[in-house]
Amino acid sequence: MKKYRINILGRNCTIATDRDEVFMRKIESEINEKLQLLRSSMPHADYLDLCIVYLFLLSEKIDILQNTIEKMKKSSEQAKKILSSVQQEIIKQLTNSDSHNRI
Repeated sequence: MKKYRINILGRNCTIATDRDEVFMRKIESEINEKLQLLRSSMPHADYLDLCIVYLFLLSEKIDILQNTIEKMKKSSEQAKKILSSVQQEIIKQLTNSDSHNRI
């Protein structure tokens, strides 16, 4: 596990992770960018308020992504059922075709 020093809104933090430095710097940059956007839209909010709002926005995004994944799983299961049904029908037709050719 590697340790990285990151700076969020001027505060230094040490993060231990298996991710590489490029990923960590990208995340650090994205967090600071989003918090700066929030800061410009909420100029009287302190850093804690900004972080709380950002956490709610991230939670909302996670919820949307989880719902999307669930919908994709359901669609995948439906597709698997349809493919299985088509496969069974093809096998049935081939079996019937073979038996008719033998007569």
